[in-house]
Amino acid sequence: MGLALFDLDNTLLDREAAFFRWAQGFIGSHGLPAEAWTFMHSADGDGMTPKRTFFHKVRTEFEMTVEIEELLTDYYLEYPACFEVEKETVEGLRHLRARGWRVGVITNGASAQLAKLEATHLIGEFDAICVSEILGVAKPDRAIFETAAELCGAPLEGWMTGDSVTADIAGGRRVGLRTIWIARGRNWTSPDPVPDAVVATVAQAIEIILETEP
Repeated sequence: MGLALFDLDNTLLDREAAFFRWAQGFIGSHGLPAEAWTFMHSADGDGMTPKRTFFHKVRTEFEMTVEIEELLTDYYLEYPACFEVEKETVEGLRHLRARGWRVGVITNGASAQLAKLEATHLIGEFDAICVSEILGVAKPDRAIFETAAELCGAPLEGWMTGDSVTADIAGGRRVGLRTIWIARGRNWTSPDPVPDAVVATVAQAIEIILETEP
């Protein structure tokens, strides 16, 4: 059987769109100016800025009196509901498993990542879900890929699909997986070898994976 591993944010789920939806609600509920979005988008760092740091920046910039702990609590309650999943993504995942592939998620981040999968009803669509904070190891470390394969009950042979050059593509290649890069409108500029395929959507990635035998 073959192994098909996928990143979560900006791969299986459009994290950028979800963050925009959440930010618009935040701006409205806290009475911030519409142009606050520009600052928040920059401060977010494409999701790489730690959330406590992010809220400290926002709170300081707009002279908010709400405590950071309250902002964090509200964020983790409201943010997952802002995620949506493409119908084609769900159909593709089910098609992979029907064809004999073992399918897993490998995501760096806090345990709250699971809330996104629950909100989009994706929990039951995978043979394994690996979240770095829960496992204590993160991409591109070999151990998280090995754990995913073990939980899927498959050898570490197959594909890794994701949007991160380092965590997903370089990490996947180092453990012997073929790789598919979700470009998100970007060009490949890394000095590392190019991935096996470059696509815009997970559905396109799954089409490529299905062309190979599990």
